[in-house]
Amino acid sequence: MLLIDDIVDVSTDRAICSTTIRPDCVFAIEGQVHPSAMIEFVAQACAIWAGVTSAREGKPPRLGFIVSCREAAFSVNSFHVGDELTIAATKILGEDQLASFDGTVTRGDQICVTIQLSVVDAELAGGQPS
Repeated sequence: MLLIDDIVDVSTDRAICSTTIRPDCVFAIEGQVHPSAMIEFVAQACAIWAGVTSAREGKPPRLGFIVSCREAAFSVNSFHVGDELTIAATKILGEDQLASFDGTVTRGDQICVTIQLSVVDAELAGGQPS
């Protein structure tokens, strides 16, 4: 499932992306998306950061999994089809196998969601060399 439309910027520790919620969004029910779905939106921004970082280092893309959502705060009850969102994921700690990210989802000037995710590299977690 692809939820991100555009990559705005990727730096050493942060990815900023944008998207518009479309009617065919897997999370849309009667034109609305529950804010908890933003966990996946932020996870995809984390994956973009990891992919771009790997590419810049001349390495292949890595497969990762969410292992925890340590914190999530929602300041809205729902998002709507047509909402334009900015998703940011900032790596706050970790190495190759496990990393934590702070994520935000912004609609216009309003931060609607803040999330802290931990993700694991699938190959390294399985003990296989990369």
